[in-house]
Amino acid sequence: MKYWNRKLKNMAEYIPGEQPENLDEYIKLNTNENPFSPFPSVIEALRKACNDNLRRYPNPTSMSVREVFAAQNKLHTSNVFIANGSDEIFTLLFRGFIENDGIAAFPYPSYSLYYTLAEANGVQYEKIPLTENLEIDFSGFLKKEYNLVIIANPNNPTGRGCDLDQLEDFLDAFKGLLVIDEAYVDFYGETAIDFVHTHDNVIITRSMSKSYSLAGLRVGIAAADKGIIRGLIKLKDSYNVDRLAEAGACAALLDKKSFDYNIGMVRNNKEYLEERLDAMGFEIVPSQANFLFVRHPSVGAQALYEALKERKILVRYFEGPVQSEYVRISIGTMMELRALIKELESITAAG
Repeated sequence: MKYWNRKLKNMAEYIPGEQPENLDEYIKLNTNENPFSPFPSVIEALRKACNDNLRRYPNPTSMSVREVFAAQNKLHTSNVFIANGSDEIFTLLFRGFIENDGIAAFPYPSYSLYYTLAEANGVQYEKIPLTENLEIDFSGFLKKEYNLVIIANPNNPTGRGCDLDQLEDFLDAFKGLLVIDEAYVDFYGETAIDFVHTHDNVIITRSMSKSYSLAGLRVGIAAADKGIIRGLIKLKDSYNVDRLAEAGACAALLDKKSFDYNIGMVRNNKEYLEERLDAMGFEIVPSQANFLFVRHPSVGAQALYEALKERKILVRYFEGPVQSEYVRISIGTMMELRALIKELESITAAG
């Protein structure tokens, strides 16, 4: 800390979900990872990519992934950027797409890394509270002339989504740069990616960590007007996505059959968990993601989190207004969810 600058000293730290070293001892339902293995086609692609070419630098813009994603979404490669996770995209946006005297805005509660990365890059921002129903308050983002707004759809940690009409109406009225974070859109939602054809002030971000089971490869995607993409490429590190990540991402995008099966399994398990939690009296926020945001009428969220952790089950608890009333539970395998239900029944009965 001796050599930290003022910005680093004052910024809030992002706290990731727990990643215990003795992971095999836990049921891990706290970081929204996909409970199912990467597609066999991805594993094979990674094996093939582990060859003599690892001594050479990768393609500087991950062109093979750009080409596949562009073709699948009726875009040009000049509309697509590949990143070291979505988090890199947000960092680049704060670094190069808002002036020093500009101001950003994000929903609250939402993905807290937005706030951390804004502070780390010296960007002023405001939090716009969700409505009482934990929905995005679009009117709140129009009360000031914000330069940059990020809206997660579906939102994290609530899981609530907003429909495309709401987003398009807002985009028509908003004069700044709108980022729609679609990290969880594959599970239930409807993508806004077609807005790229009609609006030059929108960026759609995607993650391959959740629906493609590739959190360990760190691949994020941005779709936007070619001028925005050119700026992201200008700002990024020289070789930001490695050869293995590029090979795995390509294989995953091309394997539609495995993708559909994976999504179907997650949905099935989510609906099972909703039914069981409802039977125990939990209040469940309607979710379009691979997690549930829930609270119990007689056992507090922190107590639930701690009791489950004692039983070697990790869920996510957040401090702060509103969100501290809930725990967020990632969807796991059926075996994991049954174990979770058994422990929750015991905890809530005692509470």
